[in-house]
Amino acid sequence: MSQQLKGVRALQILLIGIVCMLTVLPLLVHAQATSSDLSATIRAELLSDPRTASLSAAQLDAMVQLLSQQAQKQGVTAQDITWRPQPAVASGASVPAQGESCDGNFTCVMDEAFGFIGPDASIPFFLGMASMGLIWIIAEMIHRRKYPHLFATPAAPVSGM
Repeated sequence: MSQQLKGVRALQILLIGIVCMLTVLPLLVHAQATSSDLSATIRAELLSDPRTASLSAAQLDAMVQLLSQQAQKQGVTAQDITWRPQPAVASGASVPAQGESCDGNFTCVMDEAFGFIGPDASIPFFLGMASMGLIWIIAEMIHRRKYPHLFATPAAPVSGM
């Protein structure tokens, strides 16, 4: 009986080992493919630079190997190397284009400063709300000054006893 348990135990360990290897294998293959893609991208970028034209093949291979090792340590991918930023395009926005500017025009500068130019209308909305609140407070102060007897609390009646 103990021989059967040892055989079953060995079979379980073998199956667990195989499952672990099968789960780790795709990661290793992907890392290898990423490494070769990274090296190929670095080589292509170096060859596109006219300053590396005078390097020999051995020097170029050594430089590619060194750069790819450093890139892998830092977590840089081939897509990071070939990425080029795209200019932002605001669809439907009334923001002045790169060539258009206020050129010192006072009203245009003030419109930009207070947020009246652009797709976001929250700044002018809250400025309008604040100014209406201020106008209301000032109107109340003027009204209370004109008619102070309406807002004064009546004094307690004095009894003659």
